[in-house]
Amino acid sequence: MKWIEKVLEIKPFEIKTLWNDGNIRNIDFQPFLESKGKKVNSSYHQLLNKDVFVKAQCDGTTIFWQDLIEYKNLDGRICKGNLDISPEVLYELAQH
Repeated sequence: MKWIEKVLEIKPFEIKTLWNDGNIRNIDFQPFLESKGKKVNSSYHQLLNKDVFVKAQCDGTTIFWQDLIEYKNLDGRICKGNLDISPEVLYELAQH
């Protein structure tokens, strides 16, 4: 399985990444976000805002944006959570 070890550079809608196989790949998020973020109520819609997008982080496995989703925990409280994209999807989006 492939995963992201490090983010090297972030530009609006493009992230340069170092993968666990040693390859450096650029990920162009524009087509993904235009598809997944069309609906205003989609979590991905927030990433169409350049100021939000460039706050991407890496946890050593994938890319995420802190506190962009809300969920209800077991006691019914609404909590904030990270919006992430699976490494498998990111690998498909990545280009050499």
